[in-house]
Amino acid sequence: MFSHTSQHTELHKTILRAEEQPALQRCEDCCSLYHCPFCGPEMFKPTIKSKCLKHLQGHRRRAIRHKEFFIFKCHLKCRTAPHFHCVSCTSTFMRKDGFLKHLAICESKKPKVMVVELKSDESLPAGDLTVSEAGSTEEMPVSEGHKNLMTEDAQKIRRGKANFEQDLCYKRAVSEETVSQGPSDSEMADQDSTGEAGITEQRVRTDDPSKSSVDEEDPSVVDLSVVDHNVTETADSNSAANPDPTEADVTIQTLVNEMFSRHTPVESSMPQRCRSDAQDLCPFCGLMLHRKNLQVHLRRKHPDQVSNQEKPVSAQVKNPKQQRLPLRQQQKIAMESEIRDVFRHCLRFPVPISASVVADEPLDTANEKRCVTVLTQWSQCNLDRGVKLRFSQRWTLLCKHDTVEHVLPSGTSSHTEKELLSCHSPSGTLQGVIREEAGHQYVEVWGQNGLEKGLDLTALNKHGKVYEDAQFACLAWSPCEKKLLYVAEKKRVEPSAHSSVASANEDGGLVLLEEQDKNIYVEDWGEGLVGKSCPVLCVADLNKGSVIVYAGIPPHISPGQALWAPNGRGVVFVGQWNEPFRLGLKFCSNRRSALYYLDMKGNCECLSAEGMSVSSPRMSPDSCWIVYLQGQVFGPHHQCLRMMLYDMKNRSTSVLVDVVRRAEKGQFAGIYETLPCQCWSADSERIFFSSACENNKALFSVDRTTGRVTQVCGLDTLRLDDFGSVQLLTIQKDLMVMRCSSPNQPPCLKVGFLSSVDQAEDMQLCNVGGADVYEGFDWQPMLITPPAQEENHQYSGLNFGAILLKPYNPTERRKTPLVVNIHGGPHSHFAADWNATAAALTKLGYAVLMVNYRGSTGFGQDGIESLLGNVGSQDVKDVHRAVLCTLQNETTLDPDRVAVMGGSHGGFLACHLVGQYPDFYRACAARNPVINAATLLGTSDIVDWRYSSVGLQYAFDRLPTSQSLISMLEKSPIIHAAQIRAPVLLMLGGRDRRVSPHQGLELYRALKSRNTPVRLLWYSDEGHSLSKVNTQSDCFLNIVLWFKEHLN
Repeated sequence: MFSHTSQHTELHKTILRAEEQPALQRCEDCCSLYHCPFCGPEMFKPTIKSKCLKHLQGHRRRAIRHKEFFIFKCHLKCRTAPHFHCVSCTSTFMRKDGFLKHLAICESKKPKVMVVELKSDESLPAGDLTVSEAGSTEEMPVSEGHKNLMTEDAQKIRRGKANFEQDLCYKRAVSEETVSQGPSDSEMADQDSTGEAGITEQRVRTDDPSKSSVDEEDPSVVDLSVVDHNVTETADSNSAANPDPTEADVTIQTLVNEMFSRHTPVESSMPQRCRSDAQDLCPFCGLMLHRKNLQVHLRRKHPDQVSNQEKPVSAQVKNPKQQRLPLRQQQKIAMESEIRDVFRHCLRFPVPISASVVADEPLDTANEKRCVTVLTQWSQCNLDRGVKLRFSQRWTLLCKHDTVEHVLPSGTSSHTEKELLSCHSPSGTLQGVIREEAGHQYVEVWGQNGLEKGLDLTALNKHGKVYEDAQFACLAWSPCEKKLLYVAEKKRVEPSAHSSVASANEDGGLVLLEEQDKNIYVEDWGEGLVGKSCPVLCVADLNKGSVIVYAGIPPHISPGQALWAPNGRGVVFVGQWNEPFRLGLKFCSNRRSALYYLDMKGNCECLSAEGMSVSSPRMSPDSCWIVYLQGQVFGPHHQCLRMMLYDMKNRSTSVLVDVVRRAEKGQFAGIYETLPCQCWSADSERIFFSSACENNKALFSVDRTTGRVTQVCGLDTLRLDDFGSVQLLTIQKDLMVMRCSSPNQPPCLKVGFLSSVDQAEDMQLCNVGGADVYEGFDWQPMLITPPAQEENHQYSGLNFGAILLKPYNPTERRKTPLVVNIHGGPHSHFAADWNATAAALTKLGYAVLMVNYRGSTGFGQDGIESLLGNVGSQDVKDVHRAVLCTLQNETTLDPDRVAVMGGSHGGFLACHLVGQYPDFYRACAARNPVINAATLLGTSDIVDWRYSSVGLQYAFDRLPTSQSLISMLEKSPIIHAAQIRAPVLLMLGGRDRRVSPHQGLELYRALKSRNTPVRLLWYSDEGHSLSKVNTQSDCFLNIVLWFKEHLN
């Protein structure tokens, strides 16, 4: 694979120091364009300078950083395939993993050459020798006066020195006594003779030059002795590298000697075949190593194990049959450790979840300079503690006009421990916090002098637990900054022996229950909202130190997402209908609700249309307008939404952005997500939001007067072409804060001032915080058109998407296995953002295909509705078609090693695929999958979707019929269970309210009865998402081990 030359002084052109830039000059030979210095013209065609620079940025992202050097991948004609050049020698490697190992040991592996040179018989006593040492295989110069001392055979020895050095490494097997007492007389004797003239080769005792074995009487004999400075087999060869060998060194050497004692020593005097490719397993981690590297590996990686190693271990090494079982266990332990480390690395990156502008102070009014302070909230997973941590960072931006000139360092992050909600006042001088500690919940007000006010909500006993979810929760300051608005559970009093009739409290709510009513079932809002049934609007009066629970809300309405009306004279909120019974609300935008206004006197008024679904009300800065999102009731549980505009002055409502049925390629495809808490421009003329658009997530603005939607975050103009996802966090005082990421780049934070509508390209973004790294794999989006036989004739001409992640270089010579990852929902979306699970799988050597089948969001409402009545067929064919297209286009992927994984509806599709294509998919991993839709009908918190998914209309009073149950069963994976041959891994949450864990148990029993390999993991305290940190880690570990076992 590689070779060393006699001298290596000049660096290859693909190796640059950190401060150097690639040489880029206009071509004067073949064209007037620019060539890539690292690629030949057949690999990268000459182009203009800007495109060439962009191409070089890709080179730099994939370059290897070694000490002060950047090593770029060479696509020149040095070799027939792309490769890397070593810094220290002339080695070239095509595989990145082998090259990284070579870099780590290249310098330490250069053998030291001891050349003993006779000065002269006349000028030097017979016993004096000149010894010179080299750290590489470079030839030592010989003076003209002594060239006649070199015999022809000695010159042959020099020319064959490299083979001699490699052969000599096998003479290291010496006993423990030799290590402790020094070399014996037999070891100091000649091993053999080389050449016809009988030139002697042996080791030189560097500690006693007078005992040189050079024949003093024969001046034609020159000793060429090689000492490997990585080997510590004797006290003589150890004198330079390790003059005082420790007990661990002796133990290591003894273990290595015993492992190699079964090999026949290689005679260094005879020209032998190089055996540097001989390998052995490490007895502790099972790693396959070259024999000459094993001793260094033991000393560096396993010093404790070697020091505690007893004699029977060496006997086990000698007998492979006895060592087989423990070696497999050790290899599994090492594999599990590697998997955990990779997942920990991918999960450790913090994610910004919210932001707010808390200060804007002028510095130089004449030059329009000011200082802006941005407070951000972050979330980070800690695998060691098994928790999700939240912390805050404060950034100071020095701005001139509408440009960020400097970003001051943020300083130390602050752990926001036990905070449920927080919000800054309109002036930015106060921060309201709701905190839970020791079973009590508190309202805290923090200012410049620390804690300024605190209320113990539990002690006041006006309501139950405060809501902190995304469906109901809010925390809002009144315009006067003297009150805080929030949502909590209605107070319920346990019945006592003296209570027999119901009564009302001072706020008008019934709180007293009769004795016989203590076991009455209390509804809640389903998965993720367990225990939340009757929310109420609460106001904490900071001056009076009291809490008021608002009355006047109709009993069939559950309030949430509240905000203050202009001048603080009332409250605007979203009311969810809870009659005749509650359905699951999380991940469902099709629940009946409306926008209401409640004044201080308890009068409640509906502001939106009846019979619709409403969410995300947002007040404009001038308090004249409210925008909110509106959708249909029932049908798809997640859908394309309208943006509605309510005129506070004229009390009228109009459609600002309508539902997008279909979109042109790359164009705005509709609104599918909630609006940011602050989404208005300072002049109340534009609204900003992020939304799915095909395989990406982009940032858009809508003009309030015209309704025109514009993509304000153009990838090329704003230099965001490296990001596949842009998520808006906030806009305040025309400062936009965004979270940006891509499949190979963890989330980072960017800020920038808004520009005018006609000058969106002038917006300058500045990187503030977060990870600024690129992972070592590639990704690409895909748009797929289904063939004619797979078309939906009612919604023909629809496309769907996919995102492919694959390693730069396969970890092995063979092709890369493919893991198909399917999202749940089904009306959700795989955006091209950071996904820790997909990134970790790719870093472990798998290619990952994430499919957005027809029915996913981001492709228009027609695509969503096309799936109704076609689950189990259209979506299954889309996923399989995406896999076939990927295998056809990517020849480096292995069609014989394809696995599939998914959760919820993704698990439903995964089980369908291994049942409908039993000879294609080799392994399956499903989290809380839907297995039998008919038996799920009575156990799911979203019973309406069970009907809608099979194309039936739902109503609260609908009862199941035999025909509807048959339709549900025919579309379920359970009917294909008899054909499943691929091993199936099931991961179930014991407290799942969305998909009962008995669904997975149904498939488990069906496969067990047919002797199909199946394994079930039960997480008793988990819900549908399996979202706890320890659960995520355990699921990922088991998925990878399952795939490794059944794909290899």
